[in-house]
Amino acid sequence: MASLQTLKHKAHAFNTDIYALYLSYRDDRVAWYVRVLLAVAIGYALSPVDLVPDLTSVLGYVDDVVLVVALVSLSYRLLNRQVLHESRLQAYEEMSRESEKSLLALKVISYAWVLLLTLVALMVYKFLFLNIPY
Repeated sequence: MASLQTLKHKAHAFNTDIYALYLSYRDDRVAWYVRVLLAVAIGYALSPVDLVPDLTSVLGYVDDVVLVVALVSLSYRLLNRQVLHESRLQAYEEMSRESEKSLLALKVISYAWVLLLTLVALMVYKFLFLNIPY
């Protein structure tokens, strides 16, 4: 149970750091080449086009991880420490405020999926076991 809490904490910290990078990207004190580097890193991470296709056994995913980590790491080194610190503080404040809204959104989405799966199960049951004409 403790490892699950640790994993949740690390996932929250990772999401907050990514949001802090986004906030740093928007800051006027950040140099243009750091902005380009951040945009390329995030764009490559989200892009469906890869250098090595993901269908290739292990290398398809390894290139994503290596390139994104290298670009984000380089961006961290090039960012002004003051800007990064302010962005992290702002990200932690905003992410902690959003947790209640996120929980509500999670509940709504979960209930919608349960409803959809129930409807699908009822339709499958009707088609397989009931011979009711339409």
